[in-house]
Amino acid sequence: MKKLLLEYANIIGYTVTGLIFGLSFFLIFVNFYHYEEINTAYDVSSYSATNKENAISKINTIKSNISVYDPNNYSGSLNVYGLNNMQLKLQSCVEILESEDMMKYFDMTSVQLKDAYNFATDFNNKVLNDCIVMQIKSGFNDEAVSSLPNANIIKPYVDTTLNNLVSFDEYITSNLENADHYFFSTTNNKINFFNLTEDSYVSTSGAYQDTLDFLVEISNWYRTIVVGG
Repeated sequence: MKKLLLEYANIIGYTVTGLIFGLSFFLIFVNFYHYEEINTAYDVSSYSATNKENAISKINTIKSNISVYDPNNYSGSLNVYGLNNMQLKLQSCVEILESEDMMKYFDMTSVQLKDAYNFATDFNNKVLNDCIVMQIKSGFNDEAVSSLPNANIIKPYVDTTLNNLVSFDEYITSNLENADHYFFSTTNNKINFFNLTEDSYVSTSGAYQDTLDFLVEISNWYRTIVVGG
């Protein structure tokens, strides 16, 4: 009886071991296909060239607008501390926007899922945080800048625009983070990954362009008050 029980125990043990090995190989197999899925590159050349051209054009507009103020030769009546502060903050934004860290995404002709995710996170950290929050939003909270004409009208617009851009970027990154799940490679899955990668890249590019449009408006205001003041 004891010998029979040992044999049953051995059979159960070998069965469990076999199941564990089988499950392990299954997960490795599934992860291999998942790896292939998320590392597929998608062509975005039809977007990147136009986006870079538009970005450079808008950045040059911002540069031109803020260059009308020369702190060494200004003889107007506006608060020079406010003009100096706003010019420096817009210049800091320009440096961020045209940095290699950001412009590299417009040099890509193909992107993987990780590229779309990195683009969205860099846009959030560098453009939205380092530029819009740390420079523009803080600028309009500055007492000297607040004394400039129409600054009180623009400040709520800055807050609203920032909140909209942050919410949109969080939506993009959340979708990308939730894409990391396990499944076999199928035609439908490939289509879904293509759509997610392409849509995320295009959406972040659009948000980047919207941010540039917003900064062009701020620089237009700056140019107007300098020339008129």
